[in-house]
Amino acid sequence: MWLLAILVATLTPGEQLPETPKVVGFDKLVHFSLFFILTFLWYRVGRETGKKKLNKIKFITNYLVFGIGVAILVEYLQRFIPGRAFDLWDMVANLLGGAVGTVCFYILYRKQSSLV
Repeated sequence: MWLLAILVATLTPGEQLPETPKVVGFDKLVHFSLFFILTFLWYRVGRETGKKKLNKIKFITNYLVFGIGVAILVEYLQRFIPGRAFDLWDMVANLLGGAVGTVCFYILYRKQSSLV
């Protein structure tokens, strides 16, 4: 559901978007947050309950697909949406959000937190 929400939010034509606060960096914070939550939730859903060890191949594959692949693809697709444009810094914010979401999940997993 979160991925669907991201796709709707990022692939909606520009003229249909609501006004955003005129705060420096707000747009990048939104991109970072969307992808932080996406990767964290994806790991959470994909984790095999009750297993002591994390499947590292699955973990890395998830990062490559959701932490990198979707982050780049969404930004690239904006080139074809009216009123939207490719923005390298938005992509960087997407990638950083995915990377930090991955690291946070891994740290919480290693600490056996109830959040994961």
